[in-house]
Amino acid sequence: MQRPNAPSVSVESYHSHHAPLGAFATFTVGLVGSPGGFGYALRGPARQNVYVGFRIGEGDWQLLPFFNPPESKASAFTTEAAVVQAPKNVRALNPSEYRRTLGWASDTWRAHDSRFGFTLLSPFDHTDEPSRMAKQAARLAFSPHINAWIEFDNREGTSGIELIFGLGEPDSIFRPLQDAEPELVGFALGTQFGYATTLQSKAEARQGFDVFAPQYRDHRGLCLIGGESALIFRVPAGAKKRFPLVLAFFEGGVATTGIQTRYAYTRYFGDLVDVATHGLEQRAHYEKLARTRDAELESAKLSLDQKFLIAQATHSYLGNSQLLWGEKGPIWVVNEGEYRMMNTFDLTVDHLFFELQWFPWAVRNVLELFQERYSYTDRIKLPDGKTKPGGISFTHDMGVQNNFTPAGHSSYECDNLHGCFSHMTMEQLLNWILCACTYALKTEDKRWLKRKQDVLLECARSLQLRDNPVAKQRDGIPKHDSSRCGSGSEITTYDSLDVSLGQARNNLYLSVKALGAWILLAAAFDRLGLASDTENAAAAATQLARTVRGKFDDSTGTFPAVFEAGNVSRIIPAIEGLAYPLFLGLPDAQREGPFKDLLQLFSQHLKNILQSGVCLDATTGAWKMSSTSTNTWFSKIAISQYVVRSLFPEALSAEARAADEVHAAWQRVPGCGAFAMCDQIRSDTGETCGSRYYPRGVSSVLWLREAAAANRSSA
Repeated sequence: MQRPNAPSVSVESYHSHHAPLGAFATFTVGLVGSPGGFGYALRGPARQNVYVGFRIGEGDWQLLPFFNPPESKASAFTTEAAVVQAPKNVRALNPSEYRRTLGWASDTWRAHDSRFGFTLLSPFDHTDEPSRMAKQAARLAFSPHINAWIEFDNREGTSGIELIFGLGEPDSIFRPLQDAEPELVGFALGTQFGYATTLQSKAEARQGFDVFAPQYRDHRGLCLIGGESALIFRVPAGAKKRFPLVLAFFEGGVATTGIQTRYAYTRYFGDLVDVATHGLEQRAHYEKLARTRDAELESAKLSLDQKFLIAQATHSYLGNSQLLWGEKGPIWVVNEGEYRMMNTFDLTVDHLFFELQWFPWAVRNVLELFQERYSYTDRIKLPDGKTKPGGISFTHDMGVQNNFTPAGHSSYECDNLHGCFSHMTMEQLLNWILCACTYALKTEDKRWLKRKQDVLLECARSLQLRDNPVAKQRDGIPKHDSSRCGSGSEITTYDSLDVSLGQARNNLYLSVKALGAWILLAAAFDRLGLASDTENAAAAATQLARTVRGKFDDSTGTFPAVFEAGNVSRIIPAIEGLAYPLFLGLPDAQREGPFKDLLQLFSQHLKNILQSGVCLDATTGAWKMSSTSTNTWFSKIAISQYVVRSLFPEALSAEARAADEVHAAWQRVPGCGAFAMCDQIRSDTGETCGSRYYPRGVSSVLWLREAAAANRSSA
């Protein structure tokens, strides 16, 4: 059911990342009337004109609408006034004239009764630990390129067809790739980006001030000082042809400061030409991989809107991924979208589900760097103003914009604040526990678990102290701010929300996240044969569950979001912490398990808040995290939906079940669509208010577990 004021998607207009794994590079395109193109480590789409389309005979070029009228730079040489105008023989297709299909690993546009087609591929696959891979396997896994093709079915045509793929870059000059490699036809921007096709495609290379009606040509038909380039392909009448393309990236120098690294792919490739050649030679491999991923998502028992959200989110995750190589070997980083913070722990804990499926070594890699460089020991603040020993915790992130911060410090956290930019000590402690235990238990990596035994014991002790330094006064609720905050107070990942989710102290969301952490610690200690510690962790979980049960408000049938100051906010992420034991299939996260009484209260809570005007937006019907804020995050909606649909389906009204139509609509209109996947959105308007160009929506991959369960039950 779509609400009357939900965004219309009659004309879909949205950018998507098209990116190789680990390159922190993207070819972003798709927003109607907007440029895009190649970019490295950007906070948003590039601004290159993208020329993709066809013309019949000598007719006008009909292009997908991904460009602005260019300003001719010829005036800089001729002293004539610069004129901004579209080429006279070019027409931008109206969105009603083409159809776009976004797959899990592809993006395809079709026009002219589907006779014209253009496809970009972003395949991904299971990968091994990079330091253990043979060179050829690593080249296949981490090549910094994407494949593409352009095609036309002219079997019923009577005139020849010309196809075009090109770029307009007003502030840069292209170089012909055939100068460096005679077997390639294409162009590059410096040494970082380029596109090419095979010599067998018999494409015409064009470069100059206007690639549609070239005026200036050198001995080979190019004008090297022009800022526009293109490849022209020809399809004769009576023929059907598909031409391969490769879009390649290469950053060969030092990539980061603080910790000096290079991109890992520089170990396997020599330069941009090497990458482009590899991409074309191995295109059958990548095309098959993309078909496999697309088919997997297509076959899932999910709605079309849910499939779109997973696909769009995965594309943005890949665009933010970065595999580096330092003195000690590989370093995995996922950058935080427009903010470009590195391995923000709040995101790592939510990317976990995707990474454990495809490359679990990345989770271990990040955890080890957090422990070795970005852990610290603090003190906690008591109500009387004194401080007591706290324990181990971890920073919010590892740096920003390719700069690793000094050991023990993040780029985000500042002192003496209440609200945004304060410290997140409690939450990051929980995040390390949840990630470490989930990784070890899911992969059955007992050797690694054994190596981290002492760290997990430290974490358990730290979690107890943040409840209360006096054992007999503990009730399980994290309630003491870190001394790192100075005169301020701790916050959560929901930093820009009101107190309902922004405050860490005595917070329902963090309390249930702590419950999930204790459940996982008990399971991990049991695997390690630590009987006493297993018993203590289980007892802590039981005590915490009892305390949370006591906070239930019988008069409203809900839990308050914060256990102080008479808080009246109601939140969906009350159950977010259950996602991790649920993901692992632990009995503690089952309705008839040891916490069944608490889970029954959560069922009532959810029934009463998943109502219009409470945690379903009264205007749009969208899910919103808090009853007292319209600021919501799609990635967090996705996790909560997984828990609710898996454990509390009785809490879902028809309106709550249908809300993904609205969530998907947000991403397919220019507001959010201008920045690929957006996470932070106003639930009443669908407008993005932050977290743009963002990777965390990949948490929606959890829905595939629901789909798999549905497939098993129907078999």
